[in-house]
Amino acid sequence: MRKILIIAAFAMILAFVACGGSRDDELAPTPPVATPRPLPTPVATPVPTPTLPPSPPYGMAVSALTGNYISLEAAARRPFAVVFNNEQRGMPQGGLVQADIIYEVIAEGSITRIVAIFQDFDAEMIGPIRSTRHYFTYFAMNHDAVMVHHGGSPTGYSSIRNHGITSIDGMVYDGSTIWRDAERRQQRGLEHSSFTSAQNLLGHADSRNFDMAVPENISAFAFFDEPTALDPLNLANTVIVPHHNANIMQFVFDSETNLYYKYIFNSPHMDFLGEQHLSATNVIIQITDISHIQGDEAGRRHVRMIGSGRGYLATHGTFAPITWIRDSADTPTRWYDESGTPLVVNRGRTWISVIQHEPTFE
Repeated sequence: MRKILIIAAFAMILAFVACGGSRDDELAPTPPVATPRPLPTPVATPVPTPTLPPSPPYGMAVSALTGNYISLEAAARRPFAVVFNNEQRGMPQGGLVQADIIYEVIAEGSITRIVAIFQDFDAEMIGPIRSTRHYFTYFAMNHDAVMVHHGGSPTGYSSIRNHGITSIDGMVYDGSTIWRDAERRQQRGLEHSSFTSAQNLLGHADSRNFDMAVPENISAFAFFDEPTALDPLNLANTVIVPHHNANIMQFVFDSETNLYYKYIFNSPHMDFLGEQHLSATNVIIQITDISHIQGDEAGRRHVRMIGSGRGYLATHGTFAPITWIRDSADTPTRWYDESGTPLVVNRGRTWISVIQHEPTFE
């Protein structure tokens, strides 16, 4: 493989300690895992082909990642998967507002990190970039994306090698493709200062002769022809996502824009590019098993990405149960609705939160 509605109070955030990535002084005990409901038997296994709208304007194509119009040049280009710092000291980030799909998952302690998939983008400042973990690489492999990271855990590097993932590592290209922002380095620390740009990434891929032809399996979803709500009895004006008992995310639905706006650390989750509040058309909750790696002094985790599990799709103020299946690291995650039919979502950005416990819909 070529190697992808605000509630009254938030939980207080635990103190952070830097250790190759910040973590708690003591790791909170993991609550018991709820007994999963039986999974439906999928009626089809192929990744669905996105439903296409009327013929796009001249020079445009339909994005396989969002279902929206993008340039022909971007549509023919292999995406990038960038690992973002998601600590309070690293905020606001830059460039996330241009991501097509955003994955968020727990890293060390109570913090999460983000892996953002970019295909049609021109951001002049993307980051701050952080190190990868082995399960981050599975998000890149979902879209055969070029992995962009600044360092990695031992298992993260092993996964890149073992699966032949094309990557751009800030440990190698610090000062060229990836640079340090002087102000952030001085005020927030070295680990919160690593940035790149669309121009740098595309130029690097060209200079290194990366194969950037768009992969056949880039898309994980089909798209509704028209904006569509799900079960009207299952309202999701607010989606509360418990990544950790000290780090609860929220997505708040705006009926005027049909977007979910993200909140983190008791504040809007912002992008400094245009000071924009990050949002998504679709919020997917992927529920899986998460555990600490035995003997890992940094408190790193293992997140199960192979096999199957439950989840939810929230879109247009409604939600529905879904399921996910992944046969191997080298095959992408497949998504299905409750009946086992390949998942259809609304056109726009999709935010995928990978957690161990049930979210709350209000």
